[in-house]
Amino acid sequence: MTTGPRSLFACMTAVAVLLTLAPRARASSRHFTYTYESLVVDPGEVEFEPWTTVRAGREDFYRRFDHRMEFEVGLTHRLMTAWYVNFTAIAEDVAPDDRQSEFEWGGVSNEWKYKLLDPVADPVGMALYFEWGLAPTEAEIEFKLILDKRAGNFLTAFNAVVEPEWEYEPSETGREIDFEFDLAAAYFLSPAFSLGAEVRNHNEWLPGKGHEYSALFLGPVASYSAGEWWATLTVLPQVAKLKDSEADESNGLVLSEHEKIEVRLLLGFEL
Repeated sequence: MTTGPRSLFACMTAVAVLLTLAPRARASSRHFTYTYESLVVDPGEVEFEPWTTVRAGREDFYRRFDHRMEFEVGLTHRLMTAWYVNFTAIAEDVAPDDRQSEFEWGGVSNEWKYKLLDPVADPVGMALYFEWGLAPTEAEIEFKLILDKRAGNFLTAFNAVVEPEWEYEPSETGREIDFEFDLAAAYFLSPAFSLGAEVRNHNEWLPGKGHEYSALFLGPVASYSAGEWWATLTVLPQVAKLKDSEADESNGLVLSEHEKIEVRLLLGFEL
């Protein structure tokens, strides 16, 4: 039995309605999984956040599980940092009747976020974000401009992202630049529960080749906070390819580098 976007959205709505009397949400709760907000963890507060992202659907069989273990630390009322440990498990068909599985150590990452403006007290919230990552065969840095606004029960957020990457396989080396635009909106059904949608546009630029592809994703997101812990889930199908220099023109999606659907779950626990 398959589950379509309407059924997923209906299930998420039902869960949200059943829990409208949940306790007050924490300030550090994340209400989106791809789109960042400007708020930071309070000074001295430590939070553990396990991430799981499931990616499925290419031309042939493909399943990928990305896991990140994050530890956030609040340094000041405006500045926070976090450390990540990353893992990836992949199962795919590399040839007819040849399905292979592998588990990869994804290295470590470190982020810094500085809040410039508050999403409630100021006309718009704003934060600057920097992250570096180092893995056995690649290195990357990431810059984000984060904008958001909380007005009553409505929350909106926008991110502009630039991410240069360097690959250093034994047989070759390479460089690419990913750039991304994320937009999200949510409505709070209660102080602890929100329901909304996320839009993600991911692009790749290769030096000497130019703009390689542009993939567009759109799907529902739900967030719940129980005081000392919180959870946020996004179901993000790929809905269109805006550009793809390698894929068959008859294919309406970017499946050379992305999947038909991604599902991301974030959990947060106060330590």
